[in-house]
Amino acid sequence: MAEILGAKAGKLSIGDAFLIAGVKTFSEKFLANYIGNASVFSGSIKLVGAVMANKMLGGKWGDVLGTALAVDGTEDIVNNLFNGGLIPSMKMGGSSNSEATVM
Repeated sequence: MAEILGAKAGKLSIGDAFLIAGVKTFSEKFLANYIGNASVFSGSIKLVGAVMANKMLGGKWGDVLGTALAVDGTEDIVNNLFNGGLIPSMKMGGSSNSEATVM
């Protein structure tokens, strides 16, 4: 198991990817109550938080939290754009946590 978690996928290890995914899942559910989800507003706040977390925490945990927030923030903005934002003809079905299909 340690060999799998230590294996690299690009510059990250699979173990790092699990940490990032866990932090993203938790922070997305937690922050949705306060700033919403899948909007340009929530995405922008998460991107600012990503930069701040990386600079303030530094090290591995700064990288993990910063990456998780950056991925979630950009996902919010992209989902918003595809769901009636700037690209209404690309409206996607389903939620941001499920496979989307182009309608």
